[in-house]
Amino acid sequence: MSNRTSAEVRGVLLPLQESQLLLPNAAVCEVVSYQSPDPVTNSAPDWVLGAFNWRSHALPLVSYERLLGQDGGEIGHRARVAICNTLNGNDQIPYIGILLRSAPHLVRVTEASIAPYSGDAQPTPMVVNRVLINGVDALIPDLDALESALSDLHL
Repeated sequence: MSNRTSAEVRGVLLPLQESQLLLPNAAVCEVVSYQSPDPVTNSAPDWVLGAFNWRSHALPLVSYERLLGQDGGEIGHRARVAICNTLNGNDQIPYIGILLRSAPHLVRVTEASIAPYSGDAQPTPMVVNRVLINGVDALIPDLDALESALSDLHL
């Protein structure tokens, strides 16, 4: 019997239209029901859906599908918004909302449960890596790059 312990990270799979994002559970503050965002007055990229109001904060609501050059599809009645912490202490954008197709799923990420994606993975902007978690294809988003891309946005 081995005395070696396996490191475990609690993660969350955020369902998009055609894929999923994998984040550490600590990166997600809360998941709330979707509400139409307020329009953004400046020239925001098309993947910013607007300013989402959460706990007296106006935060950018991002469609990761559009960001990846995919069709975001219709926003259904099961849509949710994952409120994510930004990583660099940006007072202007302390949180980012990511549009989800439905409720997220908690996962335990261990050395045995995660593997590199072995298919034809093309480099994708705003994605650090593509992995298989318990056999499910998932993208690991680059929250630093996303925060940087949103730094000039005025909500």
